[in-house]
Amino acid sequence: MIMGANATISVYKLQYGSKLDTYASSAAVSGAEAYIEGQQAEMIVVLGDQANLETFVMWCDPIDIAKGDKIIDDRSREYRVIGVERHDNNTDTDDMLKVVLRAQSSTTH
Repeated sequence: MIMGANATISVYKLQYGSKLDTYASSAAVSGAEAYIEGQQAEMIVVLGDQANLETFVMWCDPIDIAKGDKIIDDRSREYRVIGVERHDNNTDTDDMLKVVLRAQSSTTH
């Protein structure tokens, strides 16, 4: 359980083949709680930013997720996983994942 969870997500696995954006038709994980937040300007400088793309960090319990996977939240917002860090074997907190996400900007410039 993620304290302060603000989203419920589904994970769609990237399927490798002739196209770069082919995903499984059914979710590998669904109904997982997560905390998703937009990144402040300093993080965008470090991670890099492209026009019409937003960067987010998501915290969740350990689930089946990998770089390249597609995330869809309970508000139908779509993200792509660009990085996953495991935070486990901690003595003072539960195991969790820190996932860096990219999404198309909801506004155009």
